[in-house]
Amino acid sequence: MSGFNDRINKGRLTVPLINIIMLFKKKLKFNIASLGVVEDPRTDEEKKKDYKESEIACAPTPFIWKEKPEAEWRKFPILFQDSSSSCVAQAVAKALGIENFIEEGKFVNYSARDIYTRRANYPDEGMWFQNAMDIGHNIGSTFEQLMPSQGLSETMMNISSDRTPLCEIAGKIGRGGNYISLPIDIDSIASIVESQGKGVVLGVRFGPNEWFGKKVPEVLGNDKRWGHGTCVTNATLYNGKKALVIEDSAYYDANKESIRIITEDWFKAGRITFAGYYSYLRNDGLDNKPSYNFARDLEYGMESDPDVVKLQECLAYLKFFPSGQSFTGNFFGITLKAVKLFQEA
Repeated sequence: MSGFNDRINKGRLTVPLINIIMLFKKKLKFNIASLGVVEDPRTDEEKKKDYKESEIACAPTPFIWKEKPEAEWRKFPILFQDSSSSCVAQAVAKALGIENFIEEGKFVNYSARDIYTRRANYPDEGMWFQNAMDIGHNIGSTFEQLMPSQGLSETMMNISSDRTPLCEIAGKIGRGGNYISLPIDIDSIASIVESQGKGVVLGVRFGPNEWFGKKVPEVLGNDKRWGHGTCVTNATLYNGKKALVIEDSAYYDANKESIRIITEDWFKAGRITFAGYYSYLRNDGLDNKPSYNFARDLEYGMESDPDVVKLQECLAYLKFFPSGQSFTGNFFGITLKAVKLFQEA
């Protein structure tokens, strides 16, 4: 780590040729969140592979809203994206660190740069949430000490020449569980954060004068030009409103304050665009072998269907569908993958 920092401080860090070309091709934008989130370019067919929380849980654990004093808020090390558009990668790195905290009681600083340099739209600025979550699950992220990522410019955040075999091995240790998308619903998000202790990656869109410099951002109009990614760490009533506490890699003031309050107003205004977390889905099978006569075709998109419930039970017995979960009868990405694995087998 010290060698990397020395090369940064002395201006000797080798910048790949493609980054030099970028500087001449386009002017890098300084606004922290202007290009932090790009639109998910996948086809509808590709999006069917996403895992949805509604497929493995009949309903979220009921969350009773009450005021949670700040002294009781969970707080983790602050991440800082500086002038880069790496907010999504920073949020996922924090969510991975919280996963380790849940498992071992220790927050691990994972490298946002390790995630950011693997983005599908490289070398363009920003990335989309599903891409970052997939990287966190399939590849993981190495330790911050091995690939420093804090307080770096966009150019520095695009460097991966210091990724070593050790980084790759450490990244596998830091992989998150299956990526689960949540409905854009403040109660569902609060339930996951408070009942399971998860860090939920959150997407938000905002306009001028709504976000920066405010501990409690306000929805002031319909301008949604900027997309941003952050991480939810607590849920509370705030001045009588349902609210989520986020730790933001884009500081809201010069004192490096990063903790903000996102009230339910942002949900009502349609400003929240993404919510997702990591969960380890175990395929341990079922003790009792199910039996059922399927008399009709089942397909992706069915919801609360009793035949799909039986399908999920059969697939769980064969260890293709997660056991220890609710069989909801919702046919989405998890069931789709399980069916394909069964067909391949």
